Amino acid sequence: MSFDLYDVWYLIIGFLLANGMPHFVFGRAGKVFRSPFGQRSASKTNVGWGLSNFITATAIAAALKYLGLYDDLSLALMLLGFWLAVLMFGMSIKRFMNEEPATKN
Repeated sequence: MSFDLYDVWYLIIGFLLANGMPHFVFGRAGKVFRSPFGQRSASKTNVGWGLSNFITATAIAAALKYLGLYDDLSLALMLLGFWLAVLMFGMSIKRFMNEEPATKN
């Protein structure tokens, strides 16, 4: 079991899966939530962003599986990426939820 450069992709897969979850959930709940497209993105925007994260993660995983680039370390790295993103989101949720749109002076 050794670390190869392709293993970074599994870290990215885990991050994409975890990042997509809050966007998808808030979007499906009809809540306004921050996305890369703005601080107060519409629910449809967040559903789309969440789904794009899930689809991208799935496509990368499928490509790595197809290429035979999977070993014991891969799952651990995917889970590490997932939990790092969950931790990052969890530690800053109050900042995301309490932001008000910028006002013009």
